[in-house]
Formats: sequence, structure tokens, C-alpha cells
Amino acid sequence: MRTVLQTLEKYINPIQNAFKYTLSNGPIEGVNNKVKNIKRSGYGYRNFYHLRSRVLISFMLTREAITEKPLYFKEDAAH
Repeated sequence: MRTVLQTLEKYINPIQNAFKYTLSNGPIEGVNNKVKNIKRSGYGYRNFYHLRSRVLISFMLTREAITEKPLYFKEDAAH
């Protein structure tokens, strides 16, 4: 129990910020994963420019409307 409390005390500011802000590295991790999958499925491209072209084409074909999220979570009106 003491270890849990010490850990909470140590990381209280980052924990509060996680609940306060809407920032996440999830989208960037998704991009990295997609590029790695393209690289794996290509079994070696002839050169870097072919790999780069394949990644750019893939992202242009699957591009969705990007919606900006607010930086802060909004308070509910019911409270």
C-alpha cells in the first residue's frame, strides 16, 4: 500500500494532466504502425523513394477529414 501511495504522489501532476487535456500520442502511433506494415509487406523496396511513394499514396487514399479537438475537456452543463 505504501508503494502505491508513493507512486501516486510522484506522478500526481502527470495523472491530473491526463484527465485535464485531450492530447494523446495515439494518432502518431497509428501512423508509425501503418508505415511499418507497408515496409513489412513490401519485402524490400528497390530504393527509399519507392517506399516513400508507397507510404504517401497509401495515406492519400485513406485520408479522412481531420477534425481538431479542443485542448481542454469541457465541463458538463449539468454540474
